[in-house]
Order: sequence, then C-alpha cells, then structure tokens
Amino acid sequence: MLSRQKRPDNDRARQVCQTRATILDRRELGESLMVIAADLEMPYETVKTYAKLARRSLKSL
Repeated sequence: MLSRQKRPDNDRARQVCQTRATILDRRELGESLMVIAADLEMPYETVKTYAKLARRSLKSL
C-alpha cells in the first residue's frame, strides 16, 4: 500500500497505510466498522473509506 502513495517517504503516508492495514485486518476477522471506528476513535465514514481503499489497493496488486 505504501508504494502506491504519492509521497511514500512521508510519515503521514506511513501512518495512513498502517491504519488502513489495521482496519482491513480487523474487518477480515469479522469486526464491524462501527466497532473499529470506536476503538480507533475515528469517524465511521473515514473508517469505511479507508477499508474500501485498502481493499482496492490489494485487489490491484
């Protein structure tokens, strides 16, 4: 995922990719996006978008 970011050397890009991977992993374990959003203290819509983008990123590999 990190290699697909515009600026992969940036700390923010690393943090976003790590968050997306965490969300995707927890989603595959069967957790709901609402629970993940609450645990990560992020808005539900952001978690939903991150999950969607992470799936797309892995699908294109």
